[in-house]
Amino acid sequence: MTARKQRNRKLVQNRSDDYWDLRIYHRAGKGKRGPRYLIKCGCCENELEIYYDSESLEINGVMASLDNWREILLPLLQEKQRRRLITMNRQ
Repeated sequence: MTARKQRNRKLVQNRSDDYWDLRIYHRAGKGKRGPRYLIKCGCCENELEIYYDSESLEINGVMASLDNWREILLPLLQEKQRRRLITMNRQ
């Protein structure tokens, strides 16, 4: 069993940035079922399902094009990176 699979089975795994380590599972597409990522919280059983193909993403039942998801999610991720860099430069 790989190290990632062993970590996925354990709850409450800490990361170096003081957050919980997410448990990530991937399922390949078969027949009519599309490929999927299942992301579980590191400290409880809450989960997020992401189905994907070449043109769209479905995140917890919300289907949208890749461009729509980029418009929503990328600014959030970039803002966090900017804040982290500013905080690191101050220290």
